[in-house]
Amino acid sequence: MQFQLELSDLPASITPISNRELQIEVTLKASGFQFLYYQLVDSSLYVDMKNTSFEDGMATLPLAGQFQGLQEQLLGDTQILNFFPSTLEFDYQIQASKRIPVLAPDFDMTIGYAVTAVRFSPDSIDLIGPQEVIKNINTYTPNYVSSQKIRTNIEQYITVAPLTEQAIFEQNRILMKVEVDRFSERSFLLPIETENLPSDKVYKFFPNHVTVTFLAPLKQLKNIREEDFKFGVNPNDINIDNTKIQLEVLNAPENIINLRWEPKEVDYLLRQ
Repeated sequence: MQFQLELSDLPASITPISNRELQIEVTLKASGFQFLYYQLVDSSLYVDMKNTSFEDGMATLPLAGQFQGLQEQLLGDTQILNFFPSTLEFDYQIQASKRIPVLAPDFDMTIGYAVTAVRFSPDSIDLIGPQEVIKNINTYTPNYVSSQKIRTNIEQYITVAPLTEQAIFEQNRILMKVEVDRFSERSFLLPIETENLPSDKVYKFFPNHVTVTFLAPLKQLKNIREEDFKFGVNPNDINIDNTKIQLEVLNAPENIINLRWEPKEVDYLLRQ
């Protein structure tokens, strides 16, 4: 009879990649009922991999030392008369492991609401797989789908799905906590900052103001002032052959989202 071999105590870093099934052909002395059981119900046997040799991608285990263990797994007075092959061999690959951070997914928010914080526990998870498969995987973003648009805080366990058949995670779920607040939009008209420019030159910008628009939590909106923002230019970007230059954010409050500004670039004149 053909028995499927199940590998017991296989090192966690070892994954068989044999193209053929791990099987053993066993000559048995047994009753008709026992033969029927092996054919229809259970035709698998466990082999202990503790004494296996792993070398150059090939695993080798002499099965002579497994005889008693194989015999004890069979029904009643079933006897093993012989088995083939005498040595179990299969190709393997070494599994690697790396810890990668969990990133927040996109959330479908109710208009006027936004996420203020997302926390995961754990905030990093262990990815396991062949080195060549996982070497370029550096982050994990869970796939989160809400049955309705979000407007309240969330605290729930979410499933960690394998990235591929070979790249799996040690954890199968993580706790996600999402803080949600009501937001409102506000705009300021701000001057273009020149303090970071060389003092031996005079710059003139056209226009010389920028309109900034942002979203902030309602309870914090009244505390955000024009002085909390600064927009200017990078002196290294100034090129005498180009009369335009990009505006950059030099300073902005941390508790705002969806920051936009117009214009994105301005004309300038330089007086030496």
